[in-house]
Amino acid sequence: MADNLAEAARATRPPDKDERSRAYRHATWPEREAMHAAIAQHKADAIAKRVELGRRYLETHSSDIDVPYERAVATVDLIDETRAVRDEAIAMDPEDVISFKVFVQLTDVDDDCGPFHALPAHLSRDVLHAVGYSGVTFLTDERVAEHVGWDRVVKLTGPAGTVGFVDTTRCLHFGGRPRKAGRPVRDQLVFQYLLPTSLLFPIDGDAKHPRFLPQLDATGDEHWDALIGARYT
Repeated sequence: MADNLAEAARATRPPDKDERSRAYRHATWPEREAMHAAIAQHKADAIAKRVELGRRYLETHSSDIDVPYERAVATVDLIDETRAVRDEAIAMDPEDVISFKVFVQLTDVDDDCGPFHALPAHLSRDVLHAVGYSGVTFLTDERVAEHVGWDRVVKLTGPAGTVGFVDTTRCLHFGGRPRKAGRPVRDQLVFQYLLPTSLLFPIDGDAKHPRFLPQLDATGDEHWDALIGARYT
């Protein structure tokens, strides 16, 4: 399989659906990166437009939130900023080699509520290489603790309005462990952001483009339309 993936990455044609499926289900991390590079070459125009769109957005929307690439996990207190969307929400894993999820806690979460856990990306990579990880599978807590130490795992705990930023593709993670008796269920609002190179996205012409958010419609605002996948994919 490695030879087939490497050939697809070198080829001038984009990887086909079967090659992408094999990479998603069975490839090692270097093989997934090779597939990403092959798709990125085909999607270069869309990626460049998204980079430019992000640059222009940041020119008018300043923020001091920074998630270092090497760690790819951080938490921040946005209790006041998320209050309205949390009130509205209460009233009402296919990826790439990089992605991003935003976890907005709608309820208070402590160690007894089964909080979300993530191992920073650089430490996750050390573990994946050490165990020869490939495909999409699971590792035990004991193996993670053995290689990098359990105290380096980041827990998303805190009052409602605490927000976690995590690249769940590059960071080993888990959530929803059984909570202690009598503790409340943790409710979260989760946003996932994928690049046009995501193995979930069909290459032009080989399938109908999926609508991941069919309840949301394009408005003509390029930032919103890119967010819901209506352009630059």
